[in-house]
Amino acid sequence: MKAFTLLFLAHLLGDYYFQPERLARSKSRSIGWVLLHSAIYAASAGLTLLLLGGGYIWAVAVSAAAHLVIDVVKQLILNTSAKQGVLTVAGERAAFAADQALHVAVMLAASIWVTRSFELIEPPFMADIAEATGRSTYTLIAYAAICLAVLKPANVFIRRMLFTEKPDDAAAAHGSARAGRLIGCLERLLVVALLALKQYGSVALVFTAKSIARFRQLDDRGFAEYYILGTLLSVVTAVGAFILLKLFGCA
Repeated sequence: MKAFTLLFLAHLLGDYYFQPERLARSKSRSIGWVLLHSAIYAASAGLTLLLLGGGYIWAVAVSAAAHLVIDVVKQLILNTSAKQGVLTVAGERAAFAADQALHVAVMLAASIWVTRSFELIEPPFMADIAEATGRSTYTLIAYAAICLAVLKPANVFIRRMLFTEKPDDAAAAHGSARAGRLIGCLERLLVVALLALKQYGSVALVFTAKSIARFRQLDDRGFAEYYILGTLLSVVTAVGAFILLKLFGCA
């Protein structure tokens, strides 16, 4: 669905790339920062109206409004839990996962609704791009969204999921955190490229090569478990983003 492709792209931009770490941390101090983030998110979604008009405006409105409600409710729950002294890392992780799942569900529902109920209008330049490239413009946008999804958003997701599993010496074992994130980004981009080329068997080679480089460190059980969890999450994130856009987007 063209609507979902654009909403997903707007979500990645508004919730990750246009939300610096400082803003994400500030949201816990005041609902005002949540409102600022939601305004930035709405602006990101609004930009996609340049690519699709007509009834699509209602999908943007629903998605932006739902994002505001979900984020405010989530932050109120987290703040209340923190004041009561019952907020845990596991609780924050669950809140993050539920938050993202709800956002995707809303985008999907809004996309299905507007696709069935309204006429969607493409600006003329979209057809010109498709003619020039020989590919559907929305397919190109979907692949761009997949690539964006497996970079910063995937890093944030994996870091949150593995925070409590990290062994004490993981930092030394992994080298610099920045290098680790870069390696993860590159491996997921490679997985997406192989999936797009239907070279499914070659995906295993990526992680085989990675495991060889870590062979000696795998003798440490704590590191081995952390490494396997991180690798599996990295694979699931890349494959999940690809499948999501393949099924509901235009990839």
